Amino acid sequence: MLLRVVCVDGKLLPDPGRRAPGRGAWVHRECALTAIERGTFRRAFRHEGTYDGSELLHYINETDAKDMTLT
Repeated sequence: MLLRVVCVDGKLLPDPGRRAPGRGAWVHRECALTAIERGTFRRAFRHEGTYDGSELLHYINETDAKDMTLT
């Protein structure tokens, strides 16, 4: 499943409602950490510098935990 990500003041934020203004980037939830580590978002947002992906990763971990069911 793809998740839209936006950048606000250097922070990568999830946009599950797909309504945030500005340029967005799409990433597989499973690939978000790799994309942050490799600097993929620099190319996607056309901005050099570092990005804080902690809120994005926290969102992914929280939603994945909610989706888990006990069997």
